[in-house]
Amino acid sequence: MNLSNRILVFSAAVAALILMVIVIVNQHRETERLSHTLVQTVQQLKQVETRSGQLAAENEVMQLKLKELSILYPYLVDEVRNLKINPRRAEQISATGYRVEKNISVPLLDSLIPDSVRLKVFAYNDEWYNVRGMASDTIQNLTLRYQDTLIQVVYLGKRYRPWLWVFSPRRLRQRVTLKNPDSRIGYAEVIRVEKRKP
Repeated sequence: MNLSNRILVFSAAVAALILMVIVIVNQHRETERLSHTLVQTVQQLKQVETRSGQLAAENEVMQLKLKELSILYPYLVDEVRNLKINPRRAEQISATGYRVEKNISVPLLDSLIPDSVRLKVFAYNDEWYNVRGMASDTIQNLTLRYQDTLIQVVYLGKRYRPWLWVFSPRRLRQRVTLKNPDSRIGYAEVIRVEKRKP
């Protein structure tokens, strides 16, 4: 075997070795990402107090491929389709659940309607609620209106490996809050849909 053939064989072997290392590193990254995603699916919301004293909920943003999203969260893919959006075009999907609890006490007042039927009525109104009620005999009618503002911020949080400093990427985190002080966030999810590299 002459020298040029040896160099060619050696170059092919080095190229194959480099290619194998790249494949192993990419596979390791993918496995690490998937295991991290599975941990995130059972994460608890962290409560954070805002400057104004209200509570905000915070969690880590999941990064899923569309196929993984459709396996782990099929209801979210259905919601995207319900909005007449092709799931392949989605960049980020967010779902937040919350509940509002407020006890309201208002006095009942006597009232007459035009045909002289006696009623008990009440009304309550503030920045968040508008409640109107009417009681006649055994029937209680109630109209409740509720309004709120949900604020969500997705930001770069702590690094995956802080000891690597700038060489470690930051984790995407979500912080979400409601303006109504009676509201409590029960769950919040943000999923960033990863696109295939061209």
